[in-house]
Amino acid sequence: MVFNVGIDVVEIERFKNMKRFDKFLERVFTQSELEYIRLKNYNIQTIAGYFAAKEAVAKALSTGIVFGFKDIEIQKYKNGCPKVVLYNRAKEICESLKIKNIVVSISHQKMVAVACAIAEKEG
Repeated sequence: MVFNVGIDVVEIERFKNMKRFDKFLERVFTQSELEYIRLKNYNIQTIAGYFAAKEAVAKALSTGIVFGFKDIEIQKYKNGCPKVVLYNRAKEICESLKIKNIVVSISHQKMVAVACAIAEKEG
């Protein structure tokens, strides 16, 4: 059963002109995500897409950001589709709301990245 849907759209240009970009990356992304971003040669579209995915997941939980960005991790299935892994406070919120799964889709073009997350509830 669908609990909620979250969507986020970001302008890619926002990330190109960011001051203290390295600090931003360290604050927002987990080690696993940073490794993937490095593999993609710091592709700005990938970074924007992962950021949008984290925001979309937070919106799907209907809580806003009441936890750290690193409590939401975007990983990849073997087929390349993104998957959501939660930690700490985000995981606790899902458990308390009886959310069993969150699916996410990410897309980007030259100017924007967009992500949609669907939180699925038990029952």
